[in-house]
Amino acid sequence: MSDPAEFESDMLISNATSEHEVRYRKEQNRASKRTWAGFYGQVPCPQNGTLGRRNATPAEYLFRMALQIMVFHSDLRLESVSVSDRPSMIIGQPAGEPSFVISQEWLERQQEITPGLIAQRMADDGFAQVPKSYYGWYRAADGVVVVDAKADNFIATAAGIIALDLQMAVFNRDQAMAAGLPPPPDTDSPTTTA
Repeated sequence: MSDPAEFESDMLISNATSEHEVRYRKEQNRASKRTWAGFYGQVPCPQNGTLGRRNATPAEYLFRMALQIMVFHSDLRLESVSVSDRPSMIIGQPAGEPSFVISQEWLERQQEITPGLIAQRMADDGFAQVPKSYYGWYRAADGVVVVDAKADNFIATAAGIIALDLQMAVFNRDQAMAAGLPPPPDTDSPTTTA
């Protein structure tokens, strides 16, 4: 899918999120998501001694998607990159910024997501909740950090609780300590920037 018109021909599901416009591609049973021009979501970062978040660069957005696949075995695909003639979502940024289109299998919800279900899923994957953060979790074994782990980023399916679109990064020793987290082992060089 390299043509923006092709994306726009799919059924609109939501254009009210801060990060993506979401559409449904019926013939492939996939949800397609296009980032708003010039905005690539957010990533975790150390912030005043706690786990915070900040706007992501395009490279960090792609790394975040790769982490989503590696950590949660997500069915994500990078479908296309396009340059939009629409204004950027970032104030002061000109039009003509790139947008990414990703897709993932359309999943049917079996039940409502609760904080308890999210906590169990994250604990099963080795994460501990980070107090005073924006729905933050940390896995000290490898430095993986997650924020925005709230109900609209998970779905309860017949196959279990599936993580959909989490804001993720990998912290090195200095980043973890700057966020008030225990340092992960063997992480002396940064994988992401703060």
